[in-house]
Amino acid sequence: MYPEGVTRPEEIEHAITAALPGARVRAIDTTGAGDHFEVEVVAREFAGRGLVEQHRLVYAALEGLMPRIHALALRTRPPEEKAG
Repeated sequence: MYPEGVTRPEEIEHAITAALPGARVRAIDTTGAGDHFEVEVVAREFAGRGLVEQHRLVYAALEGLMPRIHALALRTRPPEEKAG
């Protein structure tokens, strides 16, 4: 479905779960072009951390993929927090 060199949602999910084991991750390609994504991450590592710090953890996990990603909408939360 995706040409070589284009980011797939599965690559994003794998990179995040490798950095945050046990995280629940859902990545959606919003345009079908492999460069705009919505990503939801629920991870115990987010407990007690502010939103900016949570997002920094995700961006660190995606460091190798970020040059190929144009837009990334993140929703992050620890498991004990209700989705809103």
